[in-house]
Amino acid sequence: MYGFAPDGNLLGGPISNLYKYVDEFGSAPEIKARVDVLAITPSTAVVRVDMEGDGAGVDYTDFHTLLKFEGKWEIIAKVFHAYE
Repeated sequence: MYGFAPDGNLLGGPISNLYKYVDEFGSAPEIKARVDVLAITPSTAVVRVDMEGDGAGVDYTDFHTLLKFEGKWEIIAKVFHAYE
């Protein structure tokens, strides 16, 4: 997953970076999210996720690429932009 932090720096790396972020800033009980399916086939999809107010109070737009494996949708790639 790759994207831009609120300070404009490019971040990238494995999903464990996201887990570390959540461990550091905690849950986001007041988060608001909207998910839009941009494209879908029987086995692939691209979605946009807009989030307001994560655990650190940051807003994001994510784009996820998904594949359907054995009847289950899984995110295989993520790019994001965090807003100041």
